[in-house]
Amino acid sequence: MTPFRKSSLIVPLIVVAAIAALTLWSAAGGNSPRTANAAAENRTVRFNMAWLPQGSMAGIFVAIDKGYFAAAGMNVEPVRGFGGMRTANELDQGMFEFAYIDPLSVALNRSKGGKVRMIGGINMRLPAGACFVEERHRIEKPADLVGLRFGAGQSSMIQALLPAWLKDNGVDPARVEQIQLDPAIVVSSLVEGRIDAAECWLGNSLALFDKAAKAKGVTIGRIAYADFGLDVYGSGFAARDDLIEKDPEAVRAFLKAAYRGYADAARDPKAALAIIRKHYPLLDEAVTERQIRETAALMAAEGGSYRLTPEKVERTVTYLQASGQLQGFDQTSGLFTNAFVPMGKKP
Repeated sequence: MTPFRKSSLIVPLIVVAAIAALTLWSAAGGNSPRTANAAAENRTVRFNMAWLPQGSMAGIFVAIDKGYFAAAGMNVEPVRGFGGMRTANELDQGMFEFAYIDPLSVALNRSKGGKVRMIGGINMRLPAGACFVEERHRIEKPADLVGLRFGAGQSSMIQALLPAWLKDNGVDPARVEQIQLDPAIVVSSLVEGRIDAAECWLGNSLALFDKAAKAKGVTIGRIAYADFGLDVYGSGFAARDDLIEKDPEAVRAFLKAAYRGYADAARDPKAALAIIRKHYPLLDEAVTERQIRETAALMAAEGGSYRLTPEKVERTVTYLQASGQLQGFDQTSGLFTNAFVPMGKKP
């Protein structure tokens, strides 16, 4: 695999088209500015970022900084998270009103009686893949992982899907040594050679892998799970059933403001970078800007639609069942709703 190149920071035409569509929607249906007194009376809602603040969350901070949430009557408080499955549980327990979450974690939550539901997409293509150091290994397909030590974070959604993905690609999962790691040490573990391959994500850790590898004088290669059959969604927005049922206008207003923020971030990543670094000045500029650009491309992966299709959500459930989980699960239709997505093609 070829390493990341600076030219890939150029936003593809499809991203520009998607941004243009959302910008037109924002101009036509955006809220007008509220007075200072009205803003002070806004309802406070908490948003779980599922992990540490990073470029993939830039749209939220842009919407906060530009007053899009305030104009919708909301004071949004972003809070760091600790992985998708824990995020789903915390959302279900009422600790947050909204969260950044993946369909897998939603399915596992609902299978145990939880009431979390996806309300709109962000990563319309699965951003996860397997990274490796090119100077040590040559990985071009899943079969090349046989005999290697593969590391991933304990709370990663892919931990549950990897065995079925390997089987689908003709690989006995027992022949790949899967190691659960503290997410904070996955990057260093790969670059320093303690593991042979590692889970890595566009819009998240891939930029960190490349930065660490460059400092070590090595090169990161990558294969994408989606290129080998794992055609499922990455993360999106989620809320609880009770909020959706009791206050649908709040859900609609949150999404409208959030997607407007993401449209602005995709159109002007450098401005979005400046905004998020006002909140978190220690964020690495190059890494964060790359995460912002990668997230914009992931959001545009289905022509600018943020609606979730039943077929693609169903594939997540099917993979979980193939991995020995969610046996007898028949709640796929309850994992998501498109009722509040403010734009995008209908499935």
